Amino acid sequence: MDGKIDWESADWVFGVVTAGVLAALAVVAAGRFDLVVFGAPLLGALAGAWWSSRPDRTVRVSAELSAERVFEGDSIILRVQLTAPPGTELLDAELRTGAELGAVPLGVRHLTPEVLRGEWELHALRWGRAVVRMRVTTRGAAGLLVGGAQCAVTEVAIFPNADRISAVPRPMDLPDLLGVHLGRRKGEGVEFAGLREYQPGDPLRAVNWPVSARRGQLYVTERLAEQAAKVVTMIDASGDVRQTGGSTLELSVHGALAVVQAALRREDRAGVVALGGVVRWLAPDLGRRHFYRVVEALLDVQPGSGSAPSNADGFPRTVLPRGAAIVVFSPLLDERVISAVVDLRRRGFGLVVVDVLRAEPQPRPGADYDPIAIRMWRLGRRGIRYRLAELGIPVGTWSEGAELDEVLRPMSLRPLMGSRR
Repeated sequence: MDGKIDWESADWVFGVVTAGVLAALAVVAAGRFDLVVFGAPLLGALAGAWWSSRPDRTVRVSAELSAERVFEGDSIILRVQLTAPPGTELLDAELRTGAELGAVPLGVRHLTPEVLRGEWELHALRWGRAVVRMRVTTRGAAGLLVGGAQCAVTEVAIFPNADRISAVPRPMDLPDLLGVHLGRRKGEGVEFAGLREYQPGDPLRAVNWPVSARRGQLYVTERLAEQAAKVVTMIDASGDVRQTGGSTLELSVHGALAVVQAALRREDRAGVVALGGVVRWLAPDLGRRHFYRVVEALLDVQPGSGSAPSNADGFPRTVLPRGAAIVVFSPLLDERVISAVVDLRRRGFGLVVVDVLRAEPQPRPGADYDPIAIRMWRLGRRGIRYRLAELGIPVGTWSEGAELDEVLRPMSLRPLMGSRR
């Protein structure tokens, strides 16, 4: 990546030119034209250097990272080399990162006046896409010009860490996919489902010989099929509330990734949907490669309030397949997201909601009506929970100090029942 230098005259040049012009005016006013010959060469030298030594504006940047994938809490090494145009001197280079990264300089040195090489240790503080920039200060035209350039060095993708959990809700109706869950249909498995008379085509290994000997005819053992589930995590990105222990969006992203990782670990298919300023989704799939696709999708989740849908019409059927279990992470503050959850329930999906809001409005000092408003706000949130409970949607609170596994376990003891209302 290259940067463009904005050249301007050095501070001392203006002073020298001003003094020369004033001296020339004084000489002319005094009638001593013979003294002009002493100042003319200096002004001529300045003008000649100005027009004959105008350097190029391009600063070339090459960057190298010690690792391609970075998770929260990791550290990587960034090496940068800056090359200025010929006849230009690099004076200083300052690395600038966003809130996602912390930078510690390890060494900056000049190989030549035009080439600077630096090394920094970057600490990943928060998930997201962090753009690393550099502010460069240069000098050219024999010191007559100074310039500054903003250079885009690189972009670091910081992946969120996922807590290891084991409790993941699953639906009652499982698709015809091989997995680890005991379904309701009969097939290949280890769990006993019943006995029936032998029919032509049944494998001999299914024959229950003790029962057949007692009853005088062949009987086979039926077993429950082991099937895979489809789990979709839904993130409410319509807003982001700052609070102790992580903002609502940070908790939602970490929780969604933990659920996806746990589902993929037990060979289920998992996907993700984000509702907010930009609606994003990733259809359920399985495998380690799909996990990193989910992580990449979560990096682009940003808070916004522009396009959160109020129903499920805007999603492809592959994103929300029939019979999937949906785990919603939301602060339950946006009515449009709540309406979308209600619409999904009425369409027959089994859902659970994890409330990620830990903060409450605080009364202002001396405001008489604030405590009443806060009580009404609490009643409104209770009404939302009651409304969801009436539809058969369990709601768990991810309070400060609690583990996500503790929140999801009560909602994972039984399969989620779909609704046909």
